[in-house]
Amino acid sequence: MLKYKQLSLVCLLFFAVQVALQLGSGAFRSEFGGYPDEAGHYVTGLMVRDYIASGHLGRPMEFAENYYIHYPKVSLGHWPPFFYVVQAAWTLPFFASRVSVILLMALLSTILALTVYLAIKNEFGSKLGILAGLLLIALPLIQEYSSMVMAEILVALLSFWAVLYLGRFLRTEKWQDAIGFGICATLTILTKGNGVALALVPPIALLLSRRFYLLARPSFWCMPVIVLIFCGPFYWYTLDMVRNGWQEGAPTLNFTIGAVRYYSYQLTEITGICLSLLIAIGFVARVIGSLRYKKVEGKWAAVGALPLSVLVFHFVVPSGLEARHLIPAVPALLMFLAAGIVLVADQLPLRRLTTKQKVAILALCVTLVFAVETFTIHKKAWYGFGAIAQRLLSTTDFQNSVFLVSSDSRGEGMFISEVAMREKRPGHVVLRASKVLSISRWDGSEYRVLSSTPEGIMKYLDRIPVGIVVIDQSIPVNRQDEHHRLLKEMLEVYAHRWKLLGSYSLTRGATIYPKAVRVYCLVGHENRNVATIRINMSEMLGRDLVKTFEK
Repeated sequence: MLKYKQLSLVCLLFFAVQVALQLGSGAFRSEFGGYPDEAGHYVTGLMVRDYIASGHLGRPMEFAENYYIHYPKVSLGHWPPFFYVVQAAWTLPFFASRVSVILLMALLSTILALTVYLAIKNEFGSKLGILAGLLLIALPLIQEYSSMVMAEILVALLSFWAVLYLGRFLRTEKWQDAIGFGICATLTILTKGNGVALALVPPIALLLSRRFYLLARPSFWCMPVIVLIFCGPFYWYTLDMVRNGWQEGAPTLNFTIGAVRYYSYQLTEITGICLSLLIAIGFVARVIGSLRYKKVEGKWAAVGALPLSVLVFHFVVPSGLEARHLIPAVPALLMFLAAGIVLVADQLPLRRLTTKQKVAILALCVTLVFAVETFTIHKKAWYGFGAIAQRLLSTTDFQNSVFLVSSDSRGEGMFISEVAMREKRPGHVVLRASKVLSISRWDGSEYRVLSSTPEGIMKYLDRIPVGIVVIDQSIPVNRQDEHHRLLKEMLEVYAHRWKLLGSYSLTRGATIYPKAVRVYCLVGHENRNVATIRINMSEMLGRDLVKTFEK
């Protein structure tokens, strides 16, 4: 009973610290613009939630296509489904508000910290476990992504669970632990594509632990079989979508060279130089040193294989250079940090003190160094489109209006998610200017406009018909896409047809842009038949837009 009470108190501590940091960052008030993908994750989660809530589960593709027509930030296919299943499981009983989904992220971070605590507690004691859990929550990189609706925290959690199962399998050689790894690896890969890095963990762990005889055991091979059975069909079907998001389309030597430099540097930036030295000492003690004299213990072989696998995967796969890709390695780094603290503390020339006292002193020093060198409260401040969405949705004359928003990926996503959050879904049809006035790859390459004149733009808007245009003027001129410039020109050329409803300030990170977003209303479009609008939309989005403009 005392054991569960202590665990509950530790869990409550982690959750309270996590929520406090989210409050300090502004995560509960900020719109979903912290990262270009954030709004897409939220809207896709909404779609899965609403599909389940509808009770009509017979035609998922038809539901998804209709949902995309209304809220074109659905990205199921480019991203796997499990993160959205988790969101739906949370938002069905706890609503789909901003506060609710941010609390979900807090819960996932808490569970990750609790898992790290338990893994370290069993090896080094509860005090180091608590310190490691708190450090994880306080790391600026973890703060940043636990304050956004992003898949990275869930990927890290499932990856760490998979690694712990693998470590236990290397020790017990029981088929149940192998299946545990297979299930957790499957869920990781069905959360985000970079979960495939886990495919490298078993072979590296075998190499470190020298348990090559396991290759002859059927229980070892059940791990990849489970993953292939459940993940293979999805990734085969969506392979082209995933490749479309790669930075260079295919692995290249130039990308690998740049990735080695970038991720090697970022790995030390996560915890700071001083803590990274202790992590390196822990890795040498538990992996390199053991490898030299004897077999590496199963748990440490698996834990050591995780950051190596994450690095090798992102050295090769051209999914971009971003520090967030290293988040799955963070729990393993903290385990090696604990190992490093214990090893260094044991070598301290303080003979009058016990080993526990030395560890406590060094742990306190680590905390102070982290506070000075690394810790900062991540700020999330993206505002402006929520007020616009609220005004448009509360205006009776616009209940049947089609909205067109023109901004960058963040801005368009913020507006779409704010509309979807505030109305009974599916409600209004929202169009993204970047998708209907131009075409490009997922990453923005191979871009071209679909009409090169303001007249062509106006003709297209009339055919939908679009009643509201929301245009973001905060984008620097040298970063404005051609379709955005043409849309602004169209509003000037046809000023007699478009009435300015208002100008709204926009906050992007730490920068405020006064009256940067302008909202225009097409004169006389109010109260059109919504059924006709939706039929026209379905026809337009079902055709080749290039041919539409050429007519």
